[in-house]
Amino acid sequence: KIINRYNGVTLETGTNSVQSYVAKIHVNGDYIIGRYKTDIEAAVAYNKAVDTLTENGFTISYQKNYIDSLDSKEYLELYNNVKISKKLRALVP
Repeated sequence: KIINRYNGVTLETGTNSVQSYVAKIHVNGDYIIGRYKTDIEAAVAYNKAVDTLTENGFTISYQKNYIDSLDSKEYLELYNNVKISKKLRALVP
């Protein structure tokens, strides 16, 4: 059984058994990227966070997620629409 299929993504069960997928990334401590309905959304958000950090000079080498269930058009649409936390975006100059 695969527990964490994607880097930076974990399943969280909240009150009343409501589940969400939490995307986190480690930058001098863990930052929550966001909470999402599906593990795929969370994996894409993690990739977007990696890109945001890399494009702004962070040199940590993060392994991005490969999502084989999405074609390139679906991936790009989800990537452009998925939100990442303001706290994480505030790290970049």
